Amino acid sequence: MSRKIQINLSELDHTRSCRIIDEYKDTKYLIVGKWGLVSDTFSVYSLTGDVLAEVRQQSLGVTPRFDLFCFNQFVGSSVLHFSMHYTTLFINGINWLVVGNQEKQSYTITHGRQKIASIKSYAQADQVIRLLNVENIEHEPMVALIAAILNHPSLVHTSKLKLRSLDKYPKGAKPQWGECHFLKK
Repeated sequence: MSRKIQINLSELDHTRSCRIIDEYKDTKYLIVGKWGLVSDTFSVYSLTGDVLAEVRQQSLGVTPRFDLFCFNQFVGSSVLHFSMHYTTLFINGINWLVVGNQEKQSYTITHGRQKIASIKSYAQADQVIRLLNVENIEHEPMVALIAAILNHPSLVHTSKLKLRSLDKYPKGAKPQWGECHFLKK
């Protein structure tokens, strides 16, 4: 049975916690955590306070690695590839492939040919909402964690980079040490 749930990414970034609600605005889960250092985690809790799923950051850098746990059992680790516009995230262990457009913030999660979920983002006033359409209710905590991984700072700003071109030196001119010609406007 499929269900639509949503995460308020703005609330998650500011308060490090967020309710995961369904289409009727009923709270289904709570997601809590933070990014930044190795071993930082995001956890999805049930309404009774049980940890359903957890993702731990295992490395830093442009393509950080994450380990996913479901009911305190190791499920798999992520292998991340991205270009300026597209992101590919592969979860070893469960063999889930997440493919999406970073500019449009639209992703699809598949296992072989079977669709697990789709993730779309939209703006509502000054909030960023991520809508998750999950095919199987049992997968919701894991899909919510993947949506949190896709909000990792190393991924969010990649598509928004506006690199300007470097100015060339006039012919015959030689740069002096301490002169930062490429920083001049």
